Amino acid sequence: MKQLAINFFIITAVLLAGCKGAKKTTTLSQKEKESGPKQFSKHDLDVNHFFVSANKEKLLGNTEDAILLFKKCLQIDPNNAAASYELSILAINAGDYQSAEAFSKKAYTLDPENEWYAVLYVETLQRNKKITEAIKVYDNLLKKYPNRTDLYYDYADCYLRMNKANEAIQLYDELEKKIGVNPELSLQKEKIFIRIGKFEKAVEEINKLIAAYPEEAKYYGILAELYAANNKENEAIEIYNKALNIDQDNPYINLSFSEFYRQRKDYSKAFTYLEQAFNSEELDIDSKVKVLLSYFVVSEKTEELKAQSLSLCDLIIKAHPKEAKAFSIAGDFYYRDRKLEKAKEYFAQAVELDKSKYVIWNQLLIIESELQQFDEMIKHGKEALELFPNEPTIYLLLGIAYLQEKNPAEAVTVLKQGKNMIIDNKPLLGQFYANLGDAYYRTKQMELSDESYEEALKINPNDTYVLNNYAYYLSLRNVKLDRAEEMSKKSNELERDNASYNDTYGWILFAQGKYAEAKLWLEKAVANGASNNAVILEHLGDVEYKLNNSQAAFDYWIKAKKAGAGSDILDRKINEKRLIE
Repeated sequence: MKQLAINFFIITAVLLAGCKGAKKTTTLSQKEKESGPKQFSKHDLDVNHFFVSANKEKLLGNTEDAILLFKKCLQIDPNNAAASYELSILAINAGDYQSAEAFSKKAYTLDPENEWYAVLYVETLQRNKKITEAIKVYDNLLKKYPNRTDLYYDYADCYLRMNKANEAIQLYDELEKKIGVNPELSLQKEKIFIRIGKFEKAVEEINKLIAAYPEEAKYYGILAELYAANNKENEAIEIYNKALNIDQDNPYINLSFSEFYRQRKDYSKAFTYLEQAFNSEELDIDSKVKVLLSYFVVSEKTEELKAQSLSLCDLIIKAHPKEAKAFSIAGDFYYRDRKLEKAKEYFAQAVELDKSKYVIWNQLLIIESELQQFDEMIKHGKEALELFPNEPTIYLLLGIAYLQEKNPAEAVTVLKQGKNMIIDNKPLLGQFYANLGDAYYRTKQMELSDESYEEALKINPNDTYVLNNYAYYLSLRNVKLDRAEEMSKKSNELERDNASYNDTYGWILFAQGKYAEAKLWLEKAVANGASNNAVILEHLGDVEYKLNNSQAAFDYWIKAKKAGAGSDILDRKINEKRLIE
């Protein structure tokens, strides 16, 4: 704070005269020189004190205190231009453009020769959309400061906002006479000419740039795009080729030329130039990703475009081997084409390069789930959970992996934790309850299992997964069979021809002693793709036995044995040729 005091003491001496309103500085007479330094009045000292204090508060970030002090300056000296100027700036920072205009106008009126007051005033006029008044101030400014090139751009912008393109062009022409051919200036004029439909004038501006910078391929590219946009295809192709003769590896020219052919559905030629662009490390990865995203939907339509898109994915990885974006976009394409192993490889590489992207971890876990690589899913899920401890979806996917790896106790722990992370997302909460129902059942916590399933059905009464599993587990326990039948019947109505749901309904009918009906539903399950399902074949055998078809029962048990793992007592049924209950 001591250093601040010293600094403001110095500022006092510098600003003392500047706080006296709008008086002009004059040369001291010989008499004044001999009489020594001018003596300031108490009025002057008071104004100076408040002005310096206000600036101190402004620098310290105490805006409200600074405003009060600047206003005290104006109470003592209503013609203090400097205080009005500072108050205008503070009003702009606060978004109060009406007050900003009032204060800046006062400063400008008091001291119209002050360049900064004029510039601030015209800025506030523009913010308040008082373009006509702003133009008058700009006109005065340019007369006084003809070499301030920035004023020309702002002045021209005012005319453009009033749809006076010709006046804006005239200002740019005046500026061009001062600074010569300039890319920013010519490109701005080109945009205006395009807007008002003066195509030839737009071409003239770009040709002017090409003449001034003949080795700059990008200006040829701009001209080619201009021709292409106006259906002058032959001229566009000629200019594109000129550009590539100057710089054949220029990725932006190749990208533009590729887009030219893609819009005309000449995908083969488009891909030739696109490959060249993607091979370049100069073309930034975001531009390449943008192109690939545009390919994502259209490339599904033909095998040729699919092959091209995957080739571009390989090229983006080759050009940017340390960019997670390159691998994640490639992973998206391979996942779309159901090339899951390759997709997994790329997403795994993406999270190695950048562990901060939750969406990439989430996609990796989903792919591992589809591949049934649950051990890998657990490894990556635990790692993701350390990075994103507040993301409930990670808990859900990890819980599912634990369930599939026959570790229901861990599943219960993870799913309970994740459920508590959910805020206002009922569908996701329903999925947690559904999987908790499974996990609690497998840990033999039947009451909690039933409660979880019921909660899931409150959220989504038509969740066929919950309806089926809940009904099946009730039938295995031989409890609430009417409720089980009701849920299973509903799941079959909602999703017909699902072998697993057919089997559940058949098994519930079996548990109810409705053997003939049970047989029909179990045979339907077999017809719907379960002809090699050991559990369903064993169920059919049990039903046949109850219907006194012992040989048919034995045959189904043998088929179940050949199909894979049946129940723990399947071997006894076969050996004893009877139903074991």
